Amino acid sequence: MMRDRKIDDEHTRKINRYLIRGWMLIVAILFVAYLMEVVKGERDEIYLAVFMAFTVVPALVVGLLYRRQPDRFSLRYEIVVGYMVMYIFVMLTGSTTMVFSYILPMLSLLVLFHQPKIILSTGVVSMFINIISILMRYNKGELNAHNTKDVEIQIALLFLCFLGSYLATRLYDEIHTQNVKFTADLARQNEEIAAQNEEIRVANDEITKRSEEIEQMTMQTITTIANTIDAKDEYTRGHSRRVSEYAVAIAKELGYRDNELTDIRVIGLLHDIGKIGIPDAVLNKPGRLTQEEYKVMKSHTTVGADILKDIDMIKNLDIGAKYHHERIDGKGYPDGLSGEKIPDIAKIIAVADAYDAMSSNRVYRRHLEKDKILRELQNGRGTQWDEKCTDAIIKLMVEDRLPKVNPDADTEVVQQATTILSRVIDLAEDKGGDNKGELDELTSTFGRESGRVEIQNAIQKYGRGCLYIFDIDHFHRINETEGFVVGDYYLTTLVELIRAAQDNVLISRFGADEFVVFSETTTTADAAEAFTKRFFSMLNDRIASDERIRHMSVSVGASEIVTEKDKVMVLYENADKAIYVSKQQGGNAFFCHKLLSDDYSTDEYTEGADLKQLVDMFKESQGHKGAMVAGYPDFTRMYEYISHVAERNNQQVKIMLFTISTVSGVKITIEERDRIMELLKKAIVNSIRSVDISTRYSSTQYVAILIDLPNDYTDMVATRIMTEFYRTYDLREVELHYEAADISSQTVFKKDV
Repeated sequence: MMRDRKIDDEHTRKINRYLIRGWMLIVAILFVAYLMEVVKGERDEIYLAVFMAFTVVPALVVGLLYRRQPDRFSLRYEIVVGYMVMYIFVMLTGSTTMVFSYILPMLSLLVLFHQPKIILSTGVVSMFINIISILMRYNKGELNAHNTKDVEIQIALLFLCFLGSYLATRLYDEIHTQNVKFTADLARQNEEIAAQNEEIRVANDEITKRSEEIEQMTMQTITTIANTIDAKDEYTRGHSRRVSEYAVAIAKELGYRDNELTDIRVIGLLHDIGKIGIPDAVLNKPGRLTQEEYKVMKSHTTVGADILKDIDMIKNLDIGAKYHHERIDGKGYPDGLSGEKIPDIAKIIAVADAYDAMSSNRVYRRHLEKDKILRELQNGRGTQWDEKCTDAIIKLMVEDRLPKVNPDADTEVVQQATTILSRVIDLAEDKGGDNKGELDELTSTFGRESGRVEIQNAIQKYGRGCLYIFDIDHFHRINETEGFVVGDYYLTTLVELIRAAQDNVLISRFGADEFVVFSETTTTADAAEAFTKRFFSMLNDRIASDERIRHMSVSVGASEIVTEKDKVMVLYENADKAIYVSKQQGGNAFFCHKLLSDDYSTDEYTEGADLKQLVDMFKESQGHKGAMVAGYPDFTRMYEYISHVAERNNQQVKIMLFTISTVSGVKITIEERDRIMELLKKAIVNSIRSVDISTRYSSTQYVAILIDLPNDYTDMVATRIMTEFYRTYDLREVELHYEAADISSQTVFKKDV
């Protein structure tokens, strides 16, 4: 609105200005013309004075009004009125030619400024005045039938002049009005666009400012994360910062653009983010890492990639984290990429990372000298590292142009955030350590879940080998009688001996005293047996020289891997079945569960302790609890109960041992044997009293404990059990034997078949 009003005022001022100038010009012309007539004697001075009074004075008055208020709309009408006064004077005292000499310029101005109303009104007035003039001349006798032609021409010219001017002005006014409206709309739009542009400029400035602030905050956050990662390893403080700056320097040397350098700086800062998931014990271990520890350490590449893969702020952000340990010759990890298959950014990060590792102190060595680093880089050029990247960093080293990074130069905000984030991560690891399960803290072997995953991956990779279960016999007794410190020593000794007996094994602690071992090189039962023989030989030597493990006994079960599709838990179940067989041999034994279709015969292995040996173990164990070797955990718990009952002087305790054996020449599968043992278990449970107990003693034997049972009833119970067994099993491929004894007298008083 204000702008439209301003435009209208300017337009009015312009019309008034040019009308006055036109009027003044005509007045000046007429004054000169009349002055010349006075000089020639055609007019007198009085006429000139009257002309001045009728023309110059009104013009001066209107001029003063214009100077006072040039944009007054009604001023144009005052100008026309003053002009008409001059017009009447000239018309009444002059000639038609003189009238038209000033009418036409005035009409031209009115047309130019599209004033149809003024033209129409002045035309009507002019016609009226001319008619009066004609009538006056007629009364004076100046007009007659012979000289009316001049009047006719005068009236016609006036009519045509004003009519044409009026029509032209109306047409021009419409065009001009549209132009003015269009111009006003265009001006308003331009003004709106200008305002919008200004708003956009301000918004862009704000966005740019915010982007710079966000970018700064992002870099501070990334730097904080990098510092936190480095803080986990006391020898790598500032490592990520240095690698980042070295990588940028190498990339700049190779001709990368500025925006690419910014991305590389961030990728370099986060290349080790996966170490946030690596236990401190592995990161800071001063000695050589075990195979399990090394696998965990290598996992920081894939862990880092998983953390960064969904972040699209920077293209290929996960590339540096995942592939910076790949080698040109294909011997790196995690994917074993080679040559051009390795992303260029990863090649840059790799050589920057290697340089910082060589030029910094580590937990296992001091930093290398410059000449030594140059030799190492030259030796690894084209095999470990990309040739162009290696040449670039060598050139930077020789010319001393590698950036100097000072981790102490971080802002106070970054330092405080690093401290807080480090503490948060430590607390999270303390609370979630058991769930994490990467490595067993005591033995540095894989936890159950991580071990299952690693072993399954190895099976898929190699498709051969054996899976073993190493189980320390009666381990809970060792903890109870000798303490947990000795128990821990048993565990670490077991792991040490396994690694000593066989190279390149993966070990996972599945239970308190149970370790699952994968070996890709023991591809046959004979190779597996050779491995365990070496193990037992080393174990016996260690027991002979180390009094702390004098009671150590280990049972080993194994299952062969046939194809890369084998499932680790199926193999585990098979090895667990094999360990039944090895445990019934009394400890320090090995058995291999080949295939489920392998034939089984009791003649293939020792049947286990007979009844007298079993009673002897009870007798001996009462003198020193915890020293008895028990085949199964259930049997051990049964022994505790029997020991307690045997102390009651007023009760008798009888033991019955049931054993199955195959008929001569008959072989059965392990699964069939286990099914038969399940039938025997049901027969015993259904035949004894609720106060009596039973448990499995070995892979082919069950024990029943009868409390305060008269001697005459022993045969009756045995007969009932055997009858129930043969009622449910009628294939006659196995035979059932039993023996019975009184524990207090240690006499075998019955043996039936």
